[in-house]
Amino acid sequence: MKFLPDEILLQIISYLEPSELVVLQYVSRQFLNLSRDNNLWKQLCFEHSVAERRRQRQLLLPVDIDPRLAELVRAADNIAGAFTSAVHDPSAPSAELQAHRNASKRKAALLANWDPTYPGEKVNFYNDFIQRHAPHSISWFRTARHGHQDDNLHHEATGAGILFDPSGMADKLVSSLEDGSISIWDASGSRQGDIIARSSIGLLPNKGSDLDYDTRLQQSKTAMTETGAVESVSIDSRQKKGYFAVQNVLIEVDLRTLQVISRTPFPFLITSLSEAHHSTPLTVGTNWTIHLHDTRRPISTRCELIGGSTSNSFSRLQTGDFGGHVQLSQSGALSILHLPTTREWDGNGDIWVGGRFTSFLNFDRRFFPRLRGTVHSGARLSCITAIPQPFIPHDLRLGRPYSSPSLLHEAKTIPGHTLIAAGEYKGKGSLELYSLSSDPSRSINSSDSRTTRNHHAYYHNRQTASSSKLLSVAPHGSRLVFSDGDGNVKWVERDGSTPVRQFNINGSEISTHVGHESGWGDIVQKIIPTVSTSLQTPAGDVPLGQDNLVIWTGDGKLGMVGFGHEPTFDVDALDGMAEEKLDKEERTKEREYGAEMRKALEHQARELKWLRGYGL
Repeated sequence: MKFLPDEILLQIISYLEPSELVVLQYVSRQFLNLSRDNNLWKQLCFEHSVAERRRQRQLLLPVDIDPRLAELVRAADNIAGAFTSAVHDPSAPSAELQAHRNASKRKAALLANWDPTYPGEKVNFYNDFIQRHAPHSISWFRTARHGHQDDNLHHEATGAGILFDPSGMADKLVSSLEDGSISIWDASGSRQGDIIARSSIGLLPNKGSDLDYDTRLQQSKTAMTETGAVESVSIDSRQKKGYFAVQNVLIEVDLRTLQVISRTPFPFLITSLSEAHHSTPLTVGTNWTIHLHDTRRPISTRCELIGGSTSNSFSRLQTGDFGGHVQLSQSGALSILHLPTTREWDGNGDIWVGGRFTSFLNFDRRFFPRLRGTVHSGARLSCITAIPQPFIPHDLRLGRPYSSPSLLHEAKTIPGHTLIAAGEYKGKGSLELYSLSSDPSRSINSSDSRTTRNHHAYYHNRQTASSSKLLSVAPHGSRLVFSDGDGNVKWVERDGSTPVRQFNINGSEISTHVGHESGWGDIVQKIIPTVSTSLQTPAGDVPLGQDNLVIWTGDGKLGMVGFGHEPTFDVDALDGMAEEKLDKEERTKEREYGAEMRKALEHQARELKWLRGYGL
């Protein structure tokens, strides 16, 4: 076979199962490259997708099924005549060739309808297949203990953020702890999962050494847990700075020295922080206000009042003083998004705010605090994020019904973003997608209207997302991942509804590692991808096995969700390595001490012998 062209070998190995392709990679470098062919794994991802497996099951209906139901299924499967594989005249000489061509066109159309990628987007489908189908594992970061290790006492994390390296990959995990300290873990190096730096207790709430240990610890814990904000830590990877919200104070910290740079008080308890980027002001949300924070300028106390005290629509704007911040008529700005932009150098861009109120607030940073517009959701939102790809209406998605590949390609080439929100609607989870585009017919965003309702520019999944409130959402590869109040972590396609996989953090194989008691359960309140959304290198170039998820649980634990039979890291193994290194060092010191003692004794013996020569 070594004399066959790669194209023929690739055609042959395409009949192998994924597990067989993995084994084939060990044969030679040539088969390694062939077995990692991106188009091959893209086809496998499609064939193993939920939508395709559902369609295949329809084709294998039992022969004794009700004929009327079978006819209905076949009609639904061939609802678009352009994709039927039937021929007009089965007896024609070219009927078989025509049927083969029609089947190929239909297969290409099905693949195009499923394809989650966009023109110009680079996706490693081998890695994508692993994340879709390989076993998942959770590696827990080392617990920030205090006291003796046997006491099993530890401090819970009260917030978390990732320090990314220049290529956009997770380098360090940074967290504020309930004792008022800052802890930094290695997120990618040789000590992955281990604590590599820790500040003093009480650093963030400013509880110094003038207090005794117990008082400092108790006061720090009270201050750190009062607000309970999820978005309380924001990391500026370029400047190596961290911003931490404690009660109504924003603390700026140099992560290289773990020294406080500044403390800025705000009028109310801080409930959310935007993502921090150098040269772009940080957006700070409190219970009743929204601020732009620039460390080079003092905070302003002027405000603009949005809405009335009895209205939930935010449709009225009572303009007060156009000063430095916005005053909300309802409490609870829980999530703030800076829309990704290529103009980071000038600090301009859109700001989206969501929370306990039922509408998104949209601001243009150039004209802040003037309200640019609002979009009514109806849900109370926990988390908002975005992907730099346009929203695809569901009537162009697979099964609603099949659409022409040309229409899909046209929709995917239109510039825009997709705003993604997770929250609660009438007691159930709500996953929402909104189109942000320069084309008014394809967007919900409008500077002229605050009640835009373009039904072709948004989608609400309030049926199959979850039976409980959604807590966090994030993009992950070519999919979306979110968590709910029942401890579930679920992946769906970018359409927001087609399931991919899921697991529950309270599963028996996981609970044994995190120490849950019977009758108690944990939740994932924040999901952070280990690949930055502003990645400098294409997503397809991300090293295999490094596109993972960091999770922060309701019990204050930090873990990393990886994929494959082996966990991403094991802190117990680090302990074993540390003990082995310590034992080796002790043995080395013992040998050195023994050698020095032997030299000293030999020197003493020579001195005694010399003295005896003089009759002493």
